[in-house]
Amino acid sequence: MDQNFFRHKHLFTFLNFWDDNGDGILSWEDFNQLAEKYTKLQRRGKLEKEVYDRWKAIFEKWWNQLTSFADYNADTFVEFGEWVQFFEKLGETTKSHQDLPDFLKTYLQLFFLCVDSNKDALFCLKDYKKYLTNYKMDVSRAEECFKSMLNEEDKANGNALTSDRFKELVYDFWVSKNPSSPGKYICGPFDSVEQSQMESKVQHKAM
Repeated sequence: MDQNFFRHKHLFTFLNFWDDNGDGILSWEDFNQLAEKYTKLQRRGKLEKEVYDRWKAIFEKWWNQLTSFADYNADTFVEFGEWVQFFEKLGETTKSHQDLPDFLKTYLQLFFLCVDSNKDALFCLKDYKKYLTNYKMDVSRAEECFKSMLNEEDKANGNALTSDRFKELVYDFWVSKNPSSPGKYICGPFDSVEQSQMESKVQHKAM
């Protein structure tokens, strides 16, 4: 697999987590919609103002930090090219998930809490399958993809990832340029996405 193709395809997979309106560009609108989504998740479908205001403050802080790092042309949007460049620089300036900007550290903690569906502080194959289903991703390769990420520590934990191991693999997913990197499937089987589907969504902001 071509290195650039690998980088673009799996970072596009992650972009979709934050690109809530699906236009291929990150904007404050996406983050505001995510605040509404998390409010409804927490309050079982209800958009309660007090809860929404708390989530909005969190996502506003994340958005401001993301744009301070990744909005290279200062147009208040993060296009896919800027997104790739941001993670390229993270790979050059950090050595582990512990070195990440604060908003990404917080995101990793929230990400783990969300995917640990039975709240046992471990991320197992069952959690992985549920996560893929929730995000409408390819579940047919779940077992194969999950097993490829396990090391001896994970196997000793009953074939499951601790929070630190999960964060380590997401960090690897974000910064590695190696198509065989151990964390390449942590956010899902990115290589099941058609290249044409990705290219149709990677846009530039309309002038």
